[in-house]
Amino acid sequence: FQNEINEVPFFDVQLPYELALKIFRYLGKAELGRCAQVSRTWKILAEDEVLWYRLCQEEGYLLDMSISDHSCWKLALKNCRAREHMLKTNWNNRVGAVSQLRYEPGGVLCDVHSCDGVVMAGYTSGEVRLWDTRTWDYTAPVLAAAVGPAGAGAPPHVSFVRINSSLAVAAYEDGTVSVWSLLLGREPIHHFQHNQRIQALALAPGGTAVATASGFEVKLESPDDKGFWQTPGTFEIQKLVNFLNLVPDVTGSPVAVAAAEDIVYLLKAEDPGKVLHSVYGQPVTCLDVSAQEAAFGIKTFGWLLNEPNQVL
Repeated sequence: FQNEINEVPFFDVQLPYELALKIFRYLGKAELGRCAQVSRTWKILAEDEVLWYRLCQEEGYLLDMSISDHSCWKLALKNCRAREHMLKTNWNNRVGAVSQLRYEPGGVLCDVHSCDGVVMAGYTSGEVRLWDTRTWDYTAPVLAAAVGPAGAGAPPHVSFVRINSSLAVAAYEDGTVSVWSLLLGREPIHHFQHNQRIQALALAPGGTAVATASGFEVKLESPDDKGFWQTPGTFEIQKLVNFLNLVPDVTGSPVAVAAAEDIVYLLKAEDPGKVLHSVYGQPVTCLDVSAQEAAFGIKTFGWLLNEPNQVL
């Protein structure tokens, strides 16, 4: 917007508003507050949304928002700082509340995962449940399993569950994987099968790709542009996979990073599989990936894979 003030008095000179704003960008919250008390002109300048939006971003608040998402960034920063202070105070004083989610009677919890306040849990009974803690609705709906063969008996135990903002995925002990859409209901929209028990499951944080590891096989599954699920890649690994992650923010076919004992693989649909790291007798103990990096721990050592050996 155009500010009504064209020039701002700076002691014995008059500065254009844009230049005065650049000077004020070097000030913190306390300095801006003092400047706002100098005059009406300085008050308008010290409360400019650009300045307070920058301060909010610098302190790590509301990073995913643009300047037009709030009408008063000074108030937004104040609320964020107050909320953080309250959380720290409650943590230090051991103040809090514990909410018990109603579990499946007779079933043992096998795995749990959450995203944006929605909790997903899988049980030895084969049931998969969701809780939406954002609405405090603890009557968890049961997600229907994929229909098995006739006379198959009791459903297998759930091995792993994963959830993001759009999908929920569960892997079962018999090698079955079911995928549900959080927008379309309780019936699975896709399922596929491994011949052995699944030992690792990964779901893209903000996408629709799924990766599974069973025995020495790693499989990538994702929908095409029309929503039809396909298998962009199947890989044979030399050793059993311990950790499996999908690389976020990938366009096109999904990309996975797998750690199998002492080897770390980069798995891309168009490639047979690339070894990122291999040290005999030094097993990988943890793994995490970003769009450009893969980080993993090896016993008492830590490794960060970056340029020139980029993940993508």
